[in-house]
Amino acid sequence: MDTSSFSIPAMTVQLGQYQAAVSAKLADFNARNFTAGFWQKQADLWVQDAEAQQSLRSFMGWLRVAETMLPRVGEIEEFAQEVRAASFKHVVVMGMGGSTMTPIVFKQAFEKSANGLPLLVLDTTNPGSVREIEEAVSLPETLFVVASKSGTTAEPLAFGDYFYARLKELKGDKAGENFVAITDPGSKFVTQATNEGYRRIFLNFAEVGGRFSALSYFGLVPAALYGINIKTLLERAIEMMRATGSEGDVAQNPGLELGVALGVLAQQGRDKLTLVVPANLTDLGLWLEQLIAESTGKEDKGILPVAGDPLGTPEVYGQDRVFVYVGYENQPDEENRRKVAALQAAGHPVVSILMRDALDLGAEFFRWEVATAVASAVLEINPFDQPNVQAAKTATDQLMKVVVERGSLPQTSAPVLEENGLSYYTSVTGHSGVEVLKAFFEQAGPDNFLCIQAYLMETPALNTDLDELRQLVQQRLHIATASGYGPRFLHSTGQYHKGGPNTGLFLQLTTDHAQDLALPGRPYTFGTFQNAQAAGDLEALHNYNRRTLRVHLGTVGEEAGVAQLLQDLKKALA
Repeated sequence: MDTSSFSIPAMTVQLGQYQAAVSAKLADFNARNFTAGFWQKQADLWVQDAEAQQSLRSFMGWLRVAETMLPRVGEIEEFAQEVRAASFKHVVVMGMGGSTMTPIVFKQAFEKSANGLPLLVLDTTNPGSVREIEEAVSLPETLFVVASKSGTTAEPLAFGDYFYARLKELKGDKAGENFVAITDPGSKFVTQATNEGYRRIFLNFAEVGGRFSALSYFGLVPAALYGINIKTLLERAIEMMRATGSEGDVAQNPGLELGVALGVLAQQGRDKLTLVVPANLTDLGLWLEQLIAESTGKEDKGILPVAGDPLGTPEVYGQDRVFVYVGYENQPDEENRRKVAALQAAGHPVVSILMRDALDLGAEFFRWEVATAVASAVLEINPFDQPNVQAAKTATDQLMKVVVERGSLPQTSAPVLEENGLSYYTSVTGHSGVEVLKAFFEQAGPDNFLCIQAYLMETPALNTDLDELRQLVQQRLHIATASGYGPRFLHSTGQYHKGGPNTGLFLQLTTDHAQDLALPGRPYTFGTFQNAQAAGDLEALHNYNRRTLRVHLGTVGEEAGVAQLLQDLKKALA
């Protein structure tokens, strides 16, 4: 089949000096009939260990999930109509990682249709963010979608318990009418949702991993409630499936071409995939971060997706970048495209993808899933496991046991410095905040990256400050920067942080929670839960010998504390 006959978004790949190596690897994969083996779930394309191969095959159900879901469009749309007929006014999707990333992308990329309901997403244990959701809606008129593949993920279960208790106060035994579950068959959550009288339980597919679940119930139920045409979304995904060989040989496989390019570039040191998008697609970066980082960041290898990095001129970038532009054919986005062209002219590899409209996201989700699996084959790793994610969860669980037994988190070691209301915890020393920051960032090498881990309440003002901090580091040190809110990133880039190459500098930001929220049926609060997650993640990073600096903002306040940190960092990097 000729790929040009398929209706898929256009992609151009400009690799410069890396083209020969990529072409050679493509020729090798084609000689091995990689595409045919891929669709036959031939596990030895990735790993040679028999046990790992068995595990790998059991998570490849995403390959044909779009075809599986197409006949179920009617069922999902009928449910959305039922919800509207029941006079619901809002939908809140509550989950972590793969269960919430797709709804976040949909909410930004699409305008809510006339028959859709306003959509909010809760994926943080920060008490301020939970309260913000509660105050933004009328609880009796809100449908809460509790999304958890395993049915054991602590955060969505906590969200569900909190809002169920609030609805029970208002509606008594009818509280369950306001709740929907999306989970795998046989999970313990099915029993809980049944006992609590949930309006609906959607059973997803055990063989579809969370980060590959965009085109399953996890992505499609929120999309339909928001009013998106999920039938067309799936049809475009199926076009991309066919273009990548689902029905037989293709002359050019867009998923294979992208994946081989990314894998070979990573092997040659270009392992920072820097995403460039127009303003109405920035949240696509959250989805790609999880898909790529959690799939490839293991065995000291990996590709680091860099989303939201302020786009600069060629001289601020090292030799560790590949730039990917994703935009729309009919949207000029002139400044971004001009900057990307300058980067390409300067010798950086550049991939450009142009969608016709937001419904092409169905096709792009699938292209990137294939490409991520292919890049993992180049790197010879299993893309469907996440062996290091559990480290932070285990450390957090141990801390929460202490909380249950003693009523509070254990005391941490003393800070190396306390100044202006900020406490600094790190292995370097200094007599001032400026000196500590200077010593910490002097550890940065040319292929390193900064990762800001903000266990804070996300606000537009805080985002602006963190962007300024990233831009400052990029301009002064010429290294990649990433930023994520905890605990969201624990379920996405957290795998890369511990399992990928040891090239990260991790700046963790924590705070006291002046206005906390109690958690029903638990002897601790949302704030204590989030602080335990931060402490558990820091412990896991230490266990993998990562370079860390924790700055506790204490009672200074999040925005004031970050502003002080930024002021000191400007002096430290002068």
